[in-house]
Amino acid sequence: MILTTNRLVRRGLFVTEVLVLVGLNAEHVVRRLVLDGSPPAGEVLYSCAGVAIGALALLRRRLPGRLAQLATAAIVLSLLCSLTGFLTKPGGMLAGDSETLALILLVGASCHQLRPRTAGAIAVFGGLAAVLAPVLRYGGDSVSLTVAVFWALLWGSGVAVGLILRDGEARREAAQLAARNRERIALAQELHDLVAHHITGVVVRTQAAQVVLADGTERELLQEIERAGADALGAVRRLVMVLRSPEQQLPLAAGNLVETIEATVDGDEAVTLRLAPQLADVEVAPETVSTVHRVLLESLTNVRKHAPDARQITVTVEPSAETGPRYLRVEVRNDGTRQGRSRHRNADGYGLIGMGERIDALDGRLTVGEHGEHEWRVLAELPLPGGIGPEGRTTP
Repeated sequence: MILTTNRLVRRGLFVTEVLVLVGLNAEHVVRRLVLDGSPPAGEVLYSCAGVAIGALALLRRRLPGRLAQLATAAIVLSLLCSLTGFLTKPGGMLAGDSETLALILLVGASCHQLRPRTAGAIAVFGGLAAVLAPVLRYGGDSVSLTVAVFWALLWGSGVAVGLILRDGEARREAAQLAARNRERIALAQELHDLVAHHITGVVVRTQAAQVVLADGTERELLQEIERAGADALGAVRRLVMVLRSPEQQLPLAAGNLVETIEATVDGDEAVTLRLAPQLADVEVAPETVSTVHRVLLESLTNVRKHAPDARQITVTVEPSAETGPRYLRVEVRNDGTRQGRSRHRNADGYGLIGMGERIDALDGRLTVGEHGEHEWRVLAELPLPGGIGPEGRTTP
């Protein structure tokens, strides 16, 4: 699930990079190549290299799968310019801020995203390209050495930021995996009860068939057995993800759909419950009842945790129109403040991940996000027997 805030942050960073790199290159071109007039060959060469390497650094966001190639091309270009400057002494005033910044961006991104060996090689050679550039191009005087030390510090900062982001992403993935595993364990714990519900019917019908087989009604009874077995097989395929954990016992929500919904929201005066009149007559599988219970429980918990100032909480449960694919709509809306919704959105709640796992197991869809100008909505759409759920999975 990609959250809107994360997209805005990435877009803001990209715009900032563009402005900084374009500004540095434009300043250098105007001041050194235009205003000074008749620039030496070194100025032209290094300015062109800075523009090219800056473009490679910006392309890494558009071509993340080519990051290693982009970083390698930038490092090779920088080293070739430095070698040319060392051998030919084309002249020019000390510069290279945009080129060094672009190299540091590529090195940091490599440390964040690439495999350890590839990232290590790019970090080492990228550091050499940045540190050696002022010394090889402009000589070994004190000013060049000072700039080289400063750029070495910037290179170290880029490597550190990349490694911090890499570690944070690894921790996040581990936490998400743990949340999914906990939810899968809970689903596995329900497996026995759900399958028993179907298998019991199979046994009863089989016993009845043995009694009345001679009366000529075996075909109808065998058809009932086939349907019950198909239901059991469908439940197993949807819920068997991991082995059952013997240490925990999480009870399955008991009762029919309406009773389960009413029991979940009972006692919360802030909740307005809206149930479709025909809901009691809708045929719902036990695993769907369990998922509705979990969606309502998690959604109401999130409202109390992330939007405590919400005054209106509306829970709506209704089947879809009879003319289209049949599915059950479970919607929870609240009017929490924008600040509360922002905290909710940034929390990356792992309970939402668990809800998504359950709904995915039923081939349903989960939609979470702002609804209108002043509401936050959680919408789960679950297929009903004999119908196909809405296309798609989880959307932000």
